[in-house]
Amino acid sequence: MDLIRELLQKKKHLHFTLIDPNKQSPEEAGHKAQICYEYGTDAIMIGDSTLKDKKLAFKTVEQIKKSVNIPTIFFPNSAETIPENVDYIFFMMLLNSTKRKYIIEEQIKGAPLVNKFNIKPISMGYLIISTSDKLTTVEKVCEPDRITKNDTEKAFSYALSAKYLNMECLYLEAGSGAPEPVPNEIISIVKKSANIPLIVGGGIKDGKTARAKVEAGADIIVNGTAFEEDISKLKEIIDAIRL
Repeated sequence: MDLIRELLQKKKHLHFTLIDPNKQSPEEAGHKAQICYEYGTDAIMIGDSTLKDKKLAFKTVEQIKKSVNIPTIFFPNSAETIPENVDYIFFMMLLNSTKRKYIIEEQIKGAPLVNKFNIKPISMGYLIISTSDKLTTVEKVCEPDRITKNDTEKAFSYALSAKYLNMECLYLEAGSGAPEPVPNEIISIVKKSANIPLIVGGGIKDGKTARAKVEAGADIIVNGTAFEEDISKLKEIIDAIRL
């Protein structure tokens, strides 16, 4: 059984914390992971769309694993940054990217490394939802076929594609620092159409918003920027999705 389904058998809803190696020292990342673990997060994701330093990724994973005994999942932006000491990797396809690089090229480069390092892959469809006119960092990098917050039909089509490609999970991403989270209507439509574990991240900054996302159909809430701005907010968010 894959990791996410295994975790979802134990808890109705999950919380993953995303730690960007660029934002602090590896030692500080380990300290933050410990706090997040104490608040109840279920896994630590490591990565960023602009990460370039594999050694930094390795040291960050190393310190996190010294601090907590929960799964570490690499959230890759390229094959070159995959650290050999991580437990899992989102082996993902950025479904609505217009660049072949993020649909199959990096996967071809990364597959032999995942095999060599004996990292457990989690097959994932990654879908960027544009919640404002202002481009997020990930949108600038991957140049997506934009799915706006009202574009439910396009989101539905992409979600069905992830299902038919037999992906283990689907990630709806509003982007780091997004002014608004993924709309509840899109979450609900995507969940009903794909009917696979659904991860939602970006713009979720309080417990009320997080609760609304799981009620709409999200199985997993991801926080990155919210915990960077105020790590104490994480407890509120995690408590809200456990209700």
